[in-house]
Amino acid sequence: MPYTTALDYNWLFDMKGTQTSLISLPDKQSQLDQGPSFQEALYTISPESMDSSQLWPERRDSQPASEDLNNMQQLPLPSTNQSTHSASSDLVSKTAKKPGRRGRRTSTALVGPVDVGDQSTPNDIDRPFSLLSRRPVLPQINETIRKRLLQIIEATNPCLPESHHPLSNEPLLSVKSLQNYLDLYFTRFNTAYPLIHLPTFDVNNAEPLHLLSILLLGATYSNKDAHQLAVRIHDVMRPSIFAHAGFSPRPELWTLQTILLVECFGKSRAGQKQHDMSHLFHGLLINLIRRSDCQFVRPTGPPSDVVDHDQTLRDAWRRWSIAEQKKRLALLCFMWDTQHAVLFCQSLCMSAFELRVELPCSQRMWEAGDAMAWAAAWRSSQANHGQFFLPALKSYMTPSVPRPQGLSGLSRVLLFHGLMSIAWDMQRRDQTALGVVSGDNPGGHWRKIIGGAYETWKSDFDAYTLAVIGRLPRSSEDESQRSEHIAFATAYNTLYHSAQALLNMEFLDVQIYAGARNILGRPVQQKDYRRSARNVKQWASAAAKRDSSQETGQTQAKDALAKQSLEQPTTWGRNSANTAAWHAGRMLRDGTKILTGSDAMSLFHVPWCLYLATLTCWAFHHAGPLRGRGITASDEMADDSSDESDEMVWDPRGEMEALVTSMAEMGQRDSTSGISQRRQTNGLVWSMAEILTKVRWEIVQTGVKVLRGLVPQRLINQYDDPLGDSF
Repeated sequence: MPYTTALDYNWLFDMKGTQTSLISLPDKQSQLDQGPSFQEALYTISPESMDSSQLWPERRDSQPASEDLNNMQQLPLPSTNQSTHSASSDLVSKTAKKPGRRGRRTSTALVGPVDVGDQSTPNDIDRPFSLLSRRPVLPQINETIRKRLLQIIEATNPCLPESHHPLSNEPLLSVKSLQNYLDLYFTRFNTAYPLIHLPTFDVNNAEPLHLLSILLLGATYSNKDAHQLAVRIHDVMRPSIFAHAGFSPRPELWTLQTILLVECFGKSRAGQKQHDMSHLFHGLLINLIRRSDCQFVRPTGPPSDVVDHDQTLRDAWRRWSIAEQKKRLALLCFMWDTQHAVLFCQSLCMSAFELRVELPCSQRMWEAGDAMAWAAAWRSSQANHGQFFLPALKSYMTPSVPRPQGLSGLSRVLLFHGLMSIAWDMQRRDQTALGVVSGDNPGGHWRKIIGGAYETWKSDFDAYTLAVIGRLPRSSEDESQRSEHIAFATAYNTLYHSAQALLNMEFLDVQIYAGARNILGRPVQQKDYRRSARNVKQWASAAAKRDSSQETGQTQAKDALAKQSLEQPTTWGRNSANTAAWHAGRMLRDGTKILTGSDAMSLFHVPWCLYLATLTCWAFHHAGPLRGRGITASDEMADDSSDESDEMVWDPRGEMEALVTSMAEMGQRDSTSGISQRRQTNGLVWSMAEILTKVRWEIVQTGVKVLRGLVPQRLINQYDDPLGDSF
């Protein structure tokens, strides 16, 4: 459990902005370019924050940034009286469709136009899956480096697959292959999750274990044989890390990066064994990060009294790069910890309140090739260098706190994980209240606040994406960049929809009800299935009961209830099956075509979110009674054995599209589940299983087996074998 106190949450949920203890951002000079709405804001900080001498570091030297904000092309935010999802619909379809849900007002008003950061020209716009330079200079591996790596591999004595080649002659470990793995890491992994500073990374002087962890992750983006070889080496790598002379209770940066990369490999790029082992050592990584300065480090800018070619500037650049990498290590570790806690229903180990750091710098500054370019990027930056994580997070929770301007896409993603972390923590507090929490809807208040914060973030994120895409030239040369931003937005919209759905359901119960054999490393027993089946059926039936009671009322009463629902949302508890199903259908309708085949599919959360949405749609239609206009008692007795379901010509993709379209267009408080919708879930699970089969991750492949179990027996033989990866 992360360390949080009631004072932390009193500060965060202080909707009136009561100033019991006020602190301003520590560096006044760095706020010049932030805009009047944010630079003058004061933030209520908990006593724990005030008592720590390390949480808010001393002010740093910095150059005043340019104050000319008028050169930026800005698009206005969508009106708050419209659906917060209208912007995303424009991103994923050429024809605008009117959302079928009833618009719900968010609890936080959007302020001002969207500022896309220090990006004065289209070439400076962040690339979420690519390097800014079209011809990046990547580190080069030579034979000397290869020999050092082979010595490390031989010392670990991995259980390699049978080969006719000795290790020194293994083609998958040749200089050419190793170079390919290194290139893939920096062009595929490190672009999506910018952890290691490429311009200052010295491959010749890098610790072999550090370099090996980088190469193994890069190999997972290569062919199947290279991936399997990387898994074998990964299995025996941890003892070498712990036995290294540099491993200590306060390790160096390279040690922390190595442990984090090894954990990423095990959790999200390998099999069940590696996944479980990574969980065992996850607490070790968190404790090491807490013992370091990663959670409160503050990078300093270039000195003002030196010329650009001075050695002092180069030294300042390297110090900045180390501090920036430490900060990003803590933020990315927090992001992955939150994903696994919320999406996989596991324990949260890091708290958002631990992160007393600034948000990441711009991509232009991060990828500056030398000290002079870095100093120029720093001095010309229009985005504030001192935007702290916690005050920005509070701005999405509290109407009275203005949100910062100039946030990058990565910063917005990290802030959303902060909201997810708070939701998980609050839900766990409800579960451990031991009956202290009372009322008809325990947790309803905070769920309403979190749900509103999610929607506010979504509107902000969609407007940011539209602003970025709107500034791109309309030419075939920039079409790939446009597609990249659309894929990025779609990928994290899937996370948004998943988070909203998880506020309104218990996904562990849904998985067990769908036929999952193992949950959280434990086999599912019969009593577990009975309990989960009962919970899911109650969850899915509650919406039908509400709709039935509403339909028996008079028209005027229905209109009054509908008007009231617009102003004050109904249940935010576990019975909101309609809301969960709407978000699941919206995710599948808007995201499947865009994500399939794009680089966004390699993001850790995307395949699992698609799996989550698929099971949510299936459970919504199968666990509850048939509902909707025209449903009779005879319809309740109908099942898949009827003639219609036995037709020889079957269009699973067509059924999937029809189902998710109807679910996405229904209102969040409307519920329709007829015979046709139940049958269309066959096409849904079939199509999604085919898509997810291509994902080289055993956790997802286990989910594919669950989806296959939901397909009628007569269709099972039409499946091709999956990748057959034996991790």
